[in-house]
Amino acid sequence: MGKRTAGEVRAEVIARGRKAFRAGVSASRFITEMRGLGLSYRRTEMLADWRSINEIEKKAGAMRFVRKDYFPAVKSMAQVEWALSQEYMYKVKVTSRVSPGEPLTERFVNIMSDKPMTPAMVSEMTVEKWRDYEKYMAELIE
Repeated sequence: MGKRTAGEVRAEVIARGRKAFRAGVSASRFITEMRGLGLSYRRTEMLADWRSINEIEKKAGAMRFVRKDYFPAVKSMAQVEWALSQEYMYKVKVTSRVSPGEPLTERFVNIMSDKPMTPAMVSEMTVEKWRDYEKYMAELIE
């Protein structure tokens, strides 16, 4: 396997950062561990990513408590340093099944938008994305 790109290293660190944050690891210990594994980049960027992960984990699930026809408050949305193609990203857990007798399958779908969305709008966009972009025609969203 060849050398990893900077983007691949950063994605790996962010994925590992979520697990470390949930386990209660400090930022400096996490950065030291990542250096030991050869997964490091500028310390200031790693700390910015750690703060973003921290904020996402603290605010995860806040959308569940917003009425379907209300827009979420700004304080319940995580602010991140990462460059996204659009201003808002909603991560939605989708439960589906191929046919009525089959077991349920869980997946995550990312919904990107330039404007804030209500939970009802996010649900509607999830169904549209499920049909149009992902082409999971055989599966039914539960």
